[in-house]
Amino acid sequence: MKKLLILSLLLCTGQALAFPWYSSGDNVRGAELMTAQERKEYASRLPNMKSMDECRTFMNAHNLELDKRAKERGVTLPPISGDPCAVMKTFGRIK
Repeated sequence: MKKLLILSLLLCTGQALAFPWYSSGDNVRGAELMTAQERKEYASRLPNMKSMDECRTFMNAHNLELDKRAKERGVTLPPISGDPCAVMKTFGRIK
């Protein structure tokens, strides 16, 4: 019963489900290559995207920059998985 109540509360917030594990910026692909300020900016910019195009442009630039940093430092990043833009569209946050 407790689990159902917690799930219901999470459903009401929308934010928890729309940005599950990457909402803090600490759990995004390549977070270890970002400064604390960059992670904070990522986490604040992403949920404020207004359109799918804006979101895709932001994410593409973000991933290209992290790939560049990884190459410079000799780090192998995991493949891109998940699509925060699609999640936001599914939840009606962007069109």
